[in-house]
Parts: sequence; structure tokens; C-alpha cells
Amino acid sequence: MAKIKEEKVYLTLLRYKGEGKINIGKTEIHIAINPKDIHKFDRPDCLLWIEISLKILKQPLKLKIPIPIEATSEERSMKDALEDLTIFVKKGRYPIEIPMLVIANKGYQTTERKEKFPVKFIIRQIPSIFLELEK
Repeated sequence: MAKIKEEKVYLTLLRYKGEGKINIGKTEIHIAINPKDIHKFDRPDCLLWIEISLKILKQPLKLKIPIPIEATSEERSMKDALEDLTIFVKKGRYPIEIPMLVIANKGYQTTERKEKFPVKFIIRQIPSIFLELEK
């Protein structure tokens, strides 16, 4: 079977691009979905960025998660996907951003730190017919 075109996958993902707000408790939560086509210079083929922003104790917090998406042929689907996932993780170019809030007696301070963190990837293969159904 023929390889699924990366551009077609990306164009389908663009239909999900957008943002919205919901209120939960005492905070307003902003959620954004931003697809990125990276197949010409990196692996996997596309990333679907999920960004969540909110304020807790008057402090802005932002969570940013890339969902890797691979377009492949049926014969090599899981093998290709696992190979690209391994390279994606090793390169570390698109880190998950997780906020941490520190409550202290006084003062303000901000720092960033990269850490290794366990991530469980649930890899789900779907048929390409879903690209057609999204029109």
C-alpha cells in the first residue's frame, strides 16, 4: 500500500487548530491546539501542540504538550512510528513544559530546569480513511 502523504495529514490537522476558554472553579482556563508540520526537517512528521494556560493564586501557569504524529505505509506502520518516536525522544527538541509553583514566605523567583521525566506513550494506529472523513 502507498505511503500516506505528510502534507495531507497536516492539512487535516489544521482543521483542529484553534483555542477556547472554559471556567472551572475560580479560574479561567485557555486551551489551544496548534499543529506543526516538521516532516521536512525532523521526526515525526507532525506535532499537535496542546497548550493549557490558567492562573492559580494570581500566578500564570502554562502546560505545553507535543503529540507526535507519523504518516507511514501499512507494511511498516508500527516499526516506522516506534523508530521516529525513539529519535523524537532522544533529540529532546520539543520538550513537554510543566509548571511548578513554589509557595514561600516572601519574594519572587523564577527558574527553568530540564529533567528526565517518565512519559507513557500510548501509540494508536488508525486507518487513513479518517483523513477523508474529516472534510
